[in-house]
Amino acid sequence: MCKIVCRGSLLSGARLGYRGAVKLFQLALALPFMLAFGLAVHAVLSRGVKAVLWAWSPLASGEPEAATYERRVYHTADTAILQIVVAAAASGLPWWLAFATGSGLWVWAGVLAMGAVVAFDVLRWERVAVSAHNLWFQRGYRGKVHQVVLENIRDLSVEENEAAGFTLRYGRRNRVVRLQVRMKDKRVIALPKTDARNSAEAVEAVANHLRMRLQQFRDSDRSRQAAHQPGPTAGSRSAAAGEQEEDLRRALARLRQAAAKGAAR
Repeated sequence: MCKIVCRGSLLSGARLGYRGAVKLFQLALALPFMLAFGLAVHAVLSRGVKAVLWAWSPLASGEPEAATYERRVYHTADTAILQIVVAAAASGLPWWLAFATGSGLWVWAGVLAMGAVVAFDVLRWERVAVSAHNLWFQRGYRGKVHQVVLENIRDLSVEENEAAGFTLRYGRRNRVVRLQVRMKDKRVIALPKTDARNSAEAVEAVANHLRMRLQQFRDSDRSRQAAHQPGPTAGSRSAAAGEQEEDLRRALARLRQAAAKGAAR
């Protein structure tokens, strides 16, 4: 009888050990998937939230935006951006704990964690816009919106450089691009930087609009200067007309003399 009981306890213990091992294996496999799930959900939610916020609260005030660009989270190599990526991956841990424990409270904790990460991302959001008469940029959604009058800009440049850091998209092979403007008082304003591979066209669109508007302002200044230059006076115009009439009389006299000499021959 004792042998039968001992064998049953051993079999049940082996089954429990096997189930525990399988459960641990499942949890180990689920962990990277949950981290990736947190990154994917954050990427979709943050893009949608930013699109809504930009439509609801554009940078330009009183005039439409002609061109824009923003700092992209999963493409730009920057320490502040890497912190957002790590937080987004960590937001998947509550769902992993919900899978491990079977508790629904961890699901709600995961929802709250994801909302906090999206809010953290928006608070570090950097964006740039240009309109007909102003250049606008903002660092952080709650930060100050800086306005630069285009007529005060002397020139501009687009700078593209290698970037130290890590991104999920490119690893350590990263490049960043940014727009810099030099004011007429010789101040240099460096605008937010973003990924060069995916956002270079957007930065160039802002730069090209700025170049076009600055050229228009220069042409307008030349036209105004030409309009204010003093033209010829009435006296000078009458004197010039008198000289032309005198030249015509002399030419007619020479023609008459030549005609008279020809008739005499």
